[in-house]
Amino acid sequence: MKSLIQGVMPVVIMPYHEDGELDWSSLHEQIHHMARVGCDGVVVGQVSEVLRLSYTERRQLAEEIVKAADGKLHAIMSTGGESTRQAVSFSQHAEQAGCDALLLMHPSIMALDDGQMLDYYRAVIEAVECPVVVHHAKSMAKRPLTIEVQAKLLELYGPEKVMFKPEAAPTPPRVSQLMEATGGKARIFEGDGGMMLADTFQRGVIGVIPATEIAEIVVALWRLLKDGREDDARQISYPLSYLMCHMMNSIDCYLGISKHLLKRRGLMKNTYIRTPIDYHVDPATLLEVEKVYDALLDLALSSQVEREAAQ
Repeated sequence: MKSLIQGVMPVVIMPYHEDGELDWSSLHEQIHHMARVGCDGVVVGQVSEVLRLSYTERRQLAEEIVKAADGKLHAIMSTGGESTRQAVSFSQHAEQAGCDALLLMHPSIMALDDGQMLDYYRAVIEAVECPVVVHHAKSMAKRPLTIEVQAKLLELYGPEKVMFKPEAAPTPPRVSQLMEATGGKARIFEGDGGMMLADTFQRGVIGVIPATEIAEIVVALWRLLKDGREDDARQISYPLSYLMCHMMNSIDCYLGISKHLLKRRGLMKNTYIRTPIDYHVDPATLLEVEKVYDALLDLALSSQVEREAAQ
């Protein structure tokens, strides 16, 4: 039996062949890498290019992450849609495929009021048995998902069924507001790639959802925070925040840098992103990112060596 859904659960970065077809073997290797470095789960999210996948590909992706996780990691599939019917269909399929939980984003093409948001989430949550992570994507939302709606969902379904990944800026105060509105019962994941984890950890988050390229960096950061070594954790947290500032300008900016780093490490065969693309990373940015990234990997490795020696 798997443990409670919590801890470090990176979002997979979709690998492709040169012709743009999905590279399933590289996807499996990426998820195996997560397991090797101590992650707790694998997530399909927005930087997985989920909105650029066909209906068939999205369904197959849910099946593939379950296969690759192989019971060693929690498998969590993004199942949001632009209609309630679409989201229910993706969610029911992911559950049937064996996913342990769903990452459920709101529709993104219209500004939903509180009543519409509540109706959408309730319909999907009631259509499945597995837990649902309510996902507010700040780069996709036409209107923020309010604290009131999130608190109502928790009141209706409880913390075992409903968890949260809030990204409305600024994230740390939103975490505190949601905790206060739910009497400390909300189970919340940090959703800013770990860049605010030193802050949100103190506010009670149960985990963090970064992406594959920083998996072992965030594992090291999470373990330091769990061990009460806040000063050491901030040695990783601050340069990680700087790295995320370079990456989080848009989804395609993130993908361009992430795929560059993963290819550089042999965890991805190429840097292909499905078109159209709204951002191309310039060489000077990549050079700066490499310096910061390499230093973070060294810090993560040193932290792990030190931790193992102490055990």
